[in-house]
Formats: sequence, structure tokens, C-alpha cells
Amino acid sequence: MTLLMSVDNPEGHKLEELLSRLQQELKDKTAKLSDACPINAHIRINNLAIIALLESAEEMQRDTMNRLEYLGPDQGPHGKPRV
Repeated sequence: MTLLMSVDNPEGHKLEELLSRLQQELKDKTAKLSDACPINAHIRINNLAIIALLESAEEMQRDTMNRLEYLGPDQGPHGKPRV
């Protein structure tokens, strides 16, 4: 299964958008954890660490996209690749 947009998968998703959506979904799930179960505290800590890693990955991807702008505009999945 291919998730990311490419010449071979023009209907795919942009990595930075997927990372953002994953963060939000995990934040929503974490917010629903009840304090009644002691295991949930550890799950919450793990989820917050994962969210931080996803945020870092999104920042790196957005930096990559900004740098690619120097090579020219994005022509989309059917256009000529910049690299």
C-alpha cells in the first residue's frame, strides 16, 4: 500500500500533511484517556513523546519543502521532479 504522493501515486498524500493529521489524531485519543486506569498515565507519556517526534518529523519535512522551492515551483505528481 502506497500512501505518499508521487508520480506513481498521484492521489497519495503529502508527508507533511499526514504527519500533521497523525499528531492531531493522537492528541485527540490521548485527551480521551481516563485517569481511572493507572496504565493510562504511562500511555499518555508515550503518546506525548510520539507526538513530539511527529512534530520534529513534520518540521524537517517542511524544511525540505522550503528548500525545494529554491529549485522551482512544485509541479505536482504529474510534473517534472525537482530532484
